This record gives sequence, C-alpha cells and structure tokens, in this order.
Amino acid sequence: MRVSTDMNTAPMLERRPDPSSPSKAPRGDGPARQYHARLLMRDGRRYCALTGEGAIWVLPAAGCLLQPAVGDLALVSVAGAGGYVLGILERARPDQDAVVSMPGGLRLEAGRMEITARESMDIDAGPQLHLRADTGHMRFQALGIDGARLHARWTQRVDISKQRIDIANHAESHWGHSVRRIATHEEVTAASYRQVVTRDWSVRAGTAGLLGRDRVAIDGDAVQIG
Repeated sequence: MRVSTDMNTAPMLERRPDPSSPSKAPRGDGPARQYHARLLMRDGRRYCALTGEGAIWVLPAAGCLLQPAVGDLALVSVAGAGGYVLGILERARPDQDAVVSMPGGLRLEAGRMEITARESMDIDAGPQLHLRADTGHMRFQALGIDGARLHARWTQRVDISKQRIDIANHAESHWGHSVRRIATHEEVTAASYRQVVTRDWSVRAGTAGLLGRDRVAIDGDAVQIG
C-alpha cells in the first residue's frame, strides 16, 4: 500500500495498517498510552496515526470537536489495537477553514455568550431557524432581505424613517381606525381613483378646487351648496 503525505510532515511508516480491516475501539479494561502522532491518511471516519508503536487506525473522540485533517499533529490515546484522537495539537494548514463538528444535536449553555467574527458570519439553519429573546436589538449600515413570504404579528409597531419607498404590484390595507397627518404636502396620481363612503364624507380646506377635463357631476337625493 502506498501512503501519500504532504511535504515532509511524517516519516516512513513502521508498519502498514490494512484499510480494509475493521476499526477496533480501545478496550476500557486495559491501560491507555498517549502519543503526539501525525495523521498520515484518512479512510472514512478513521485516520492513520503514526505513533511510537507504529501506524495505528484511530477514530475522533466524541469530545474532539475540531475535526482532524491529514497532516495534523494530534494527541492520540491508544489501547489495544485501536485508539482515539483526543485533540488537535497543531494544524497542518492553518490557512484552511477549521471544522468543528459533532454528530447529533448540540446545545450550548452559558450565563453570557458573545460571538465575534472579524470578517463575516454565515448561518445556514436548513429548514428552520428560531430566535427567542425578551428584548432584541439589531444594528446595520445596510440590510437586505429576500424571500418568498413574510408574515409579522405585533401588539404594537412603530416605524420611523427619513425616507420610505413602497413598491408593490398589489397592495391592500385594512384598518379598524385610521388617522393620517401630513405635515407639508401629499399628492396622489392614479389612472383611476374611487372612494366609497358608507356614512358621511367631508372636506375642509382654505381653498378647494374641483376640476374635470370632460365632465363634473354632483348627484344625490339632496344637494346643498352654501
């Protein structure tokens, strides 16, 4: 069997393990030996580690969250014919992304937690993402949101902005009670505009003008002017 290594990260194998042989977990009733071992190659979840006893196939321990890579220098615990990678002592390629992984679910508990990323942060939550907090605060220089649907439900909502632009192909607003106050000027431009008032309608203005290019009609059971 030929074993390829990166540059001169490891010496020649003292004994060559068979990749087709089943990985044997160390027996808990025997003494364990620990070594600083170079990981020479990978076969599935197993790694070939060059220890003081020769080349031994080892598995990442459950507590080894930093996933090993070929060429890393690892702390290896050996018992019997197999062993475990307890931790990574030195990464062969620090410029590459480090992978922290654990099979199954993971839960972090702390009184206070802070995550700092100097360049960027990407979160891929898969099918669902849940955030829960009594009070939340977000601050962005620019925020872009893109999605198929958005649903929000609030007991009270306040929007404050210096400039606001809404663009929609179809828009509907349903209010139980509505009050609008325009401080300076409001202008509505529409191809067709219709207002339906079931009870009463009144307009108060210092100067009012009603202009129609073709026709102006005022109709009702009773019309009072003045």
